[in-house]
Amino acid sequence: MRTAFQEELRFELTLTIGGQSFSIPGGQVKHLSARLANHGFSASVTFWTALEKKDAPLFTAFQKPDLVQVRLSIAAVDPELSPPPPPLVLQGLVRSRRLVAETHGGAKKAERVFRRYTLEFSDAAQVLWRQHRPVELHTDISMQEVLEAHKASLQLSYDWAGLRQKQEMLCLALGADAPEVSFYDFVLWYVHTHNGVFSYDSQRNEYQFTDSKPAGDAKPLSRLRVQQVQVQLPPPIRHGARVLNALAQGPTTEAIEQKQAVSGVSHDVLLRSPITAQAEQRQKLEKTRLQVRQRQLLLSFNRVPSVDVYPGALVKLEGPLWPSGLTGLDEDQRVLELELEAHAEHEGQHDEQQQKEATYQVLLSARLESSSEPVATLPPYRAPRYPIHVEGLVHSPGGEAEDRRYLIVDDEKTSLSYFRMAVPLWNQTVSVPAEPMHSTGEFFFPPYKNTRVLLGLHFERAEFLRFIDWKEGVRTPQDGQGDQILLGWNKKSQTAFTHDFQDENPVWRMHRINQGDTQIVRMGEGHLFIQVKETQAGGPPTPTYDVTPQVEATKGDLSTAVGGAIGETSAAYQGAMAAVRAKMKSAQAEAKAAISGARAEVGAKVAEAKSGLQGATSRLSQGVGKLSGAAEAAKASLAKLR
Repeated sequence: MRTAFQEELRFELTLTIGGQSFSIPGGQVKHLSARLANHGFSASVTFWTALEKKDAPLFTAFQKPDLVQVRLSIAAVDPELSPPPPPLVLQGLVRSRRLVAETHGGAKKAERVFRRYTLEFSDAAQVLWRQHRPVELHTDISMQEVLEAHKASLQLSYDWAGLRQKQEMLCLALGADAPEVSFYDFVLWYVHTHNGVFSYDSQRNEYQFTDSKPAGDAKPLSRLRVQQVQVQLPPPIRHGARVLNALAQGPTTEAIEQKQAVSGVSHDVLLRSPITAQAEQRQKLEKTRLQVRQRQLLLSFNRVPSVDVYPGALVKLEGPLWPSGLTGLDEDQRVLELELEAHAEHEGQHDEQQQKEATYQVLLSARLESSSEPVATLPPYRAPRYPIHVEGLVHSPGGEAEDRRYLIVDDEKTSLSYFRMAVPLWNQTVSVPAEPMHSTGEFFFPPYKNTRVLLGLHFERAEFLRFIDWKEGVRTPQDGQGDQILLGWNKKSQTAFTHDFQDENPVWRMHRINQGDTQIVRMGEGHLFIQVKETQAGGPPTPTYDVTPQVEATKGDLSTAVGGAIGETSAAYQGAMAAVRAKMKSAQAEAKAAISGARAEVGAKVAEAKSGLQGATSRLSQGVGKLSGAAEAAKASLAKLR
């Protein structure tokens, strides 16, 4: 339980509204409530001002819908802190604001107004990204480039190789038809599903995307300023995992064990990928997500700490005043959360209006985790909803616009084939698997150039759903109730198979045409008609060969090969870095264990030496007592002889 303590604090509050900056004296701040976490913060601040009734610049600006930026610095005024830790700084944007006005003064000319402002503000990502819901399609782009394109006024830094890897496509599906899913949710979802770390440095007002938690030097935390320490044990996960690859030829099921899992309880992940590397990569990801959280410490303070305590800072519980058996003693701890609440002891409108410091009743607590904790802590989020549906046009270069050509791009490395689909809305072209679509394997009817299709866009892939239009010339008249198959490039070079009804009798015909060369086979009621003719007007076609489809296929193969090589290099780099970090953490753990053992051994020897010294001192004292007694007896004997 937290207990309030009295502390003199210096607040520096600055508001920026519509380009105007307003500084509020610290003594006017009457209440502050803030909760800081590793991913951001939320805070509320209340202050009084004594301004003229109608023409106060702050009052005028406050009523406008302009964006309000807040910078609040909090420092303790304590002579015992030498040197004092840097102030705790909160920089964010206002989410809501309230205003209450009270008049003071009897005469009309002397009437003054005190205004009580309350601002609720958070870090910029929570304010801006929670209202940002883009629907976009990008190709040949990295996740880092996507984040940079949507960072608005945020400061972002990156130390995550996977973010720099080029992807064939990335789709953002966060529009109004996916309620309550924002770009902020999308970022958290991506970081969680890719086992990354998203953190916010409140001191530098910077967001960091990393593949592991940062290291640093821990500062000793004084026991005299800590009221209470509680050890909290996060609930362990009781499931394992299985990665299932549902291929008809060569299905696989890879079980991933977890020590605390109950037999028969698992989280299953279902894939359908013929690429072995993708299945193996997902197995590695699921294995890292099965790591069990370590215990946490909850500290309540009775004074402002003498070292930096903010989310991400490293501290250490060390010193003779800490109990020797305390959990986490002499171990590096990372600050996970910080809660601060300050109530001014003098809350009146007139109190300390122009003072920089004031006395507050303060509640302060922090949650710590071991610096070796590998599991990243993220706030709750809503996962984006995929796929989204858009129209596309079959992409097949070469020939005329009305030609019915097709293009299949073969990936030599994976032996997979793809169709290319243009998405006019974003002027991008994506790949979909070259499969029989809605026909059986006995039919080969690839989608032709510029055919309208419906596509399903997932985050990193696209799928063909269905055709949504007939090609020109294939539809038969309504009155004939006919069916038709139209094969070939265009009207000048094609073969049509038609079955319809004429005078309520079925008629079947085949019509082949190639420039001026025409063949017709027609079967009707009681007759068979065959015609072959060649018109001189058409003439033989000029031999041509369009290499554009082959060039496009080669470009696709090359792009896929380069992307695969980059992916392999990035994966190898990430694997090497993970191994190096694991070895470093193992070495650090061994070193810490050795140091702890050495400390325990030295402590035992010191205790033994102290015990020996105490025994020797006791024996010496006893000897001195006996000697003093003998001396006194000798003196008494000499006195009798005299």
